Amino acid sequence: MNTVNVYIKGQEDKELISFLRYFPSRIKNIGMDAVFDRQIVYDYKDGRNHLEVAKCVAKFLVKKFGRKICNVVFSCIPASSPERNEMRNRHFSELVCKFSGAIDGFSHVKEKNNIEVDANFFKNKIVCIWDDVVTTGASFNAYVSQLEQAGAHVTNGIFLAKTSYKYVLK
Repeated sequence: MNTVNVYIKGQEDKELISFLRYFPSRIKNIGMDAVFDRQIVYDYKDGRNHLEVAKCVAKFLVKKFGRKICNVVFSCIPASSPERNEMRNRHFSELVCKFSGAIDGFSHVKEKNNIEVDANFFKNKIVCIWDDVVTTGASFNAYVSQLEQAGAHVTNGIFLAKTSYKYVLK
């Protein structure tokens, strides 16, 4: 998968990338490439293609951090409910860390009515954040803020897809 640069206001000091462009279902006039990418996002959200996506993310992490990957915490932004978070992120995070050698941060973040992070675990750690789809970056900004308040050093944001609304025929 190729990567797409992502810009989120206020996060200019971080490397932000996505693997795909995601066109919401209300955007109808798109090519088969965009339909295929949309299906990858849907499959990920349903827990069906974690292995393939995890390999792509792990490859990026190893390329980015090299041997220092063993000092990097991989942390998923929690999904909208504890059940969805468990389905989407637990196994995926395990796979990414198994393939890359990164530290799995999944068990150090709890999603109840709000997100709770284990400040003792994240303090002074280099953290790479994962989310499936980025649109405005609000979830990313909030999660970064919470981790940085706990003393983490967030360096990267990796997204499966970036929401787009204008499709350009190739």
